[in-house]
Amino acid sequence: STAMNGAEIDLFTARLHRFTDKGLTRADGEALTDKLVIRDRETDDRKSCLECRHLSGYGQTSWRCGNWQAAGVAIRPRDTQLPADLVLQLQRCDGFATATPNAKANATSNSIAKTPF
Repeated sequence: STAMNGAEIDLFTARLHRFTDKGLTRADGEALTDKLVIRDRETDDRKSCLECRHLSGYGQTSWRCGNWQAAGVAIRPRDTQLPADLVLQLQRCDGFATATPNAKANATSNSIAKTPF
């Protein structure tokens, strides 16, 4: 079944709340959160900047990376603004650090991956 289990629903809700708090529309937040459910089920290790605690700002025109040196997204602090396409893209990032709502994601992704569907 492609239906979400209880842990996935809880995680979906926490992620959606974080994403809309960062300025994503509800529709865009739901689309990204759906993509992350699939990512978790497939045990894909890529992340979205919206899951990272180093992302600051509210909305697509103000998102910035607070760990820009480790992430390799800028060469000087004033260039740390991130384009929306990059923030929404699943990627591997050396500067990534789990944000609070997704700490639950890391704790439950193994149990989700072991759940037969």
